[in-house]
Amino acid sequence: MKEVVLGLDISTSKVGLCIMDYKFNLLETKLIKLNTKDSLEERCIQLERELKPYSKYWIKSIYIESAFIAFSGGKTSAVTMSKLQRFNGMVCYMTRVLYGKEAILISPAKARGLVHLKIKRGENTKLKVIEHVEKTFPNDFKYELTRHGNPKPGTDDRADAIVIAWAGLNQKTLDK
Repeated sequence: MKEVVLGLDISTSKVGLCIMDYKFNLLETKLIKLNTKDSLEERCIQLERELKPYSKYWIKSIYIESAFIAFSGGKTSAVTMSKLQRFNGMVCYMTRVLYGKEAILISPAKARGLVHLKIKRGENTKLKVIEHVEKTFPNDFKYELTRHGNPKPGTDDRADAIVIAWAGLNQKTLDK
């Protein structure tokens, strides 16, 4: 069985997932949509059901994008940040129980730095991340466009999960 890392980009409505091996090969990416009418606890149970089949891999490390810890120019309320922090904690605990590994949290900015992605102020961060992942994994990262030519919703969550897993592996390499 091949050793892999699990990368997760968590929000309360959808989760980007990446399985990557230690040679930086993308094995799987997925967008998991959660029922926003359900409680956070029920969504965590739903996510656990979605993650159980990945036990077929030898998950050596789990990397999760850390939740926001600062307000971002009127886009995020205290209630939203609190809810996301709470759900992030639930998922960290659930993956610990499910896989027997403690998740390592990585901030989005640190993750982008670890994969050599520089984004200038004012640039579309989501699009830049998607482009960087597509350029790095051209055969393995596929996505569809909307009729307006934009990446379909959820593409950015998958790309973020890839960046988190990739950054985790890069950090592991630097730590050696």
